[in-house]
Amino acid sequence: MSWTPLAERIEQLPLILSGPIVRRVEPHSVTVWLALKESRHVTLSVYSSNEANNLHEECSGSQRTVRLGDNLHIIAITASVDDEKEPLQWGQRYYYNLTFSKNQAHQHTEQAESSEQLATPGVLSTDPNEAEPIKCITYPGHPLPSFVLPAQHIHQLRVIHGSCRKTHGIGKETLSGVDTIIARAEENGGQDRPQQLYMTGDQIYADDVATPLLHALIDAGETLLAGNQTEILPHLHLPANKLLPGTRKNVILNQAGFTTTKPDNHLISLSEYIAMYLFSWSDTLWPKELLSVKDFWAWLYPGVHAESVTQAKEQAHYQEEIERLNSFRNTLPQVRRALANIATYMICDDHDITDDWFLDGAWCNKVLKRPLGRRIIRNGLIAYALFQAWGNTPKQFSEPHGKALLLALDNWDGDEKTRPAATITRAVGLPEFFSGKGSLQRSSEALRWHYSYEGPNYQIIVMDTRTQRHYQHPRDFPGLLSPEAMKTQIDDIECEDAEVTLIISAAPVIGVDFVETVQFWSRWRVKDNYRFDREAWALEWSTFQRFLRTLSDLKRVIFLSGDVHYAFGSSLEYWDTRTKQSAKFINFTSSPYCNEGSGAQISVLAIGYPRLRNFLEGGKQPKLDFFAWDVHGHDSHTLDYLLTTIRKRLFRFWWAIPRLIAAHRSPNEIIMPAWGWFTGAFDKFPPSRSYRIRYLTNSLNQSVDKEHKPHTHLARFSVRPLRSVLKSINILQILTRRLEGTLRKQTRDISIDSAIGKKSTRENLLEEAIERTEKIEQKLDAPRTGIVNTVMNYDHWLSRWKAGNLIVGYNNFGEINFCWDHEKKEVTQRLWWYDADHPDQLQSTDYTDTLELPRAEDEPPLP
Repeated sequence: MSWTPLAERIEQLPLILSGPIVRRVEPHSVTVWLALKESRHVTLSVYSSNEANNLHEECSGSQRTVRLGDNLHIIAITASVDDEKEPLQWGQRYYYNLTFSKNQAHQHTEQAESSEQLATPGVLSTDPNEAEPIKCITYPGHPLPSFVLPAQHIHQLRVIHGSCRKTHGIGKETLSGVDTIIARAEENGGQDRPQQLYMTGDQIYADDVATPLLHALIDAGETLLAGNQTEILPHLHLPANKLLPGTRKNVILNQAGFTTTKPDNHLISLSEYIAMYLFSWSDTLWPKELLSVKDFWAWLYPGVHAESVTQAKEQAHYQEEIERLNSFRNTLPQVRRALANIATYMICDDHDITDDWFLDGAWCNKVLKRPLGRRIIRNGLIAYALFQAWGNTPKQFSEPHGKALLLALDNWDGDEKTRPAATITRAVGLPEFFSGKGSLQRSSEALRWHYSYEGPNYQIIVMDTRTQRHYQHPRDFPGLLSPEAMKTQIDDIECEDAEVTLIISAAPVIGVDFVETVQFWSRWRVKDNYRFDREAWALEWSTFQRFLRTLSDLKRVIFLSGDVHYAFGSSLEYWDTRTKQSAKFINFTSSPYCNEGSGAQISVLAIGYPRLRNFLEGGKQPKLDFFAWDVHGHDSHTLDYLLTTIRKRLFRFWWAIPRLIAAHRSPNEIIMPAWGWFTGAFDKFPPSRSYRIRYLTNSLNQSVDKEHKPHTHLARFSVRPLRSVLKSINILQILTRRLEGTLRKQTRDISIDSAIGKKSTRENLLEEAIERTEKIEQKLDAPRTGIVNTVMNYDHWLSRWKAGNLIVGYNNFGEINFCWDHEKKEVTQRLWWYDADHPDQLQSTDYTDTLELPRAEDEPPLP
């Protein structure tokens, strides 16, 4: 079977192209998102169930879809509880159904003949062999898809989180594993069923798209948005579909000014961004087969045969991408069922738009001046608003600015010169320009991407750390929240009854010190921030310290983060010396859903780094103590004293130089490691605050050492000598090549006799020498190739060791639960993943820590 364009398949597809996805769920309202191929007036009905399994309607809501194209209409429909009715109950399960009618006059009645529901043939599936198509989004024993409100008590709260889901990523996709967790819970009567899912960034990879998929997205986008004007790209003056897969590098890097390392297949048009979301959440639009490598080559290069080595490599890579895409696609039915049965919340990160999006001031200044760069960012933001933000904050989209955006999109035919286009640009918050310093300016009509959720005695804050940054200087490390954003996103959110605050941050707040140290010190060699993704919280100390001070009033905070493509747990104990108050912060990082690191690097981080930390700490739990001083106004006494103290020990340069640099990292704070100071060093200038960072060990701790000893010994006794031999052979080859080159030059210099048919004895000797050096080089090639293969195979084998007692590098997601009573206040991240040896069985390990507030006597002691 060959590839078939969507235009030839659209009539045979069901009404629902993607979804339903349960979005924001609260006691007074429920929101469900979905995408349809035809315009409909949609009614959402929410039901409770009694002991006899009879359904009773609790609330409903009706709304018409928003048109994006002739074949694509989307909606985030909200059902609200009437004021006179009892709200939905915390911790209880509820069912929902959707009714679709073609005219707005239709009322929500059972007698309506023209309406369709989820169970109606043709709505979820057009397969005549499916007797009950609704079963694809329900669990056994349940009549409809369902969701559970967050628990009444923290002890029963269950939250899942994860990030970074690339369609052709390495490793088995794990968002589908959430379906397994829900199914297991339902088999046990619904006990411990997760209640919320947080997608903490990079729901799509706009900058890293597989070639076969981009071809399908271009095709699908044109059909879905039929009836609109073709999008003409600014500056280029041509449609995006003329920029074929694999040919976009120059346009993306030079015309748009982006810094992604994967520019060849970058999404550009609005239709491509929209199609990418639809292909990521449902398999409905996927063709039976993607375009084959043979047909793709014939389509891209008509009349050219794939015979060269380069062409063969490109085709092999294309075929590998198809295999990964097919593996991803096979998990989509599970993903769809999971998303239809759990309240899902999302956050925007860079890959949703482009790699390094708004990373530093220099990037913003460069790209916002380029028409094509602005257009691509705007397209990505429109897609984010519709596919992610609408469900996060449905109330915002029923207010004036949100309504204006939806109305503009519904009436827009793609003409960039019309009023709707200008309204859309302002609504998504695209800045007009930026100097590179300060904070990005947004229109007063711009929607906000941050939001919060208030539970019975806990609160959840979802931050926007991408569009509300602060840049001290264009090429400095970014502050992930400006002072104004910190006030809006943290200070202004009050929940007096909250015993715990969960904060969603795209990047880890308490990151791995080894990685962040590399990011900092690499600035001496590589000045730009993009190659090393230098946007960790702790790199810009002024923002980081202000953030910690702000959060310390909340006392107990749990960060849920992703972004880094590995999982770990960390904690920070915080003491304010002047107020005598303390706070406890725990950071659980889960990443990626589908984008494992390859090669030995992730093994070094997962296995080697913990061993190094253990060695340096003498077998104790890894910890890092810091002292912090606030610098007020023009007060330089503290800084001068610390500099004098450090210089007195300058002979210990390995200790002194990092501290001299640290003293000048922030104009408002001075942060110093707590070790190595002489007794009484801070008697005159005691620190304002102190904190201690720990890295949490997981439940793999007991077995991991024995498990990894064989590969450790192999590295020590096998691979190291092989690498040394390889270096020696490389040197010999270089020398023989140089000798050969010298001999050939001398041969050319004495070629006069050869011109008249005679060869000198010297020339004969030179030719013999050249022949022998060639033979030596050939003989060196054999052992060199063997050693290279051995080392590469070792690296490939080593890359399979991705789970250590601190860090897990397999595709994963985290499940957060609590043990919370008068005697104990603990939180656990149970990390779930698939490994290469058990591709169909979820593995797990636990990271656990206490949320008891640190005691004053445990504060890092002054020297």
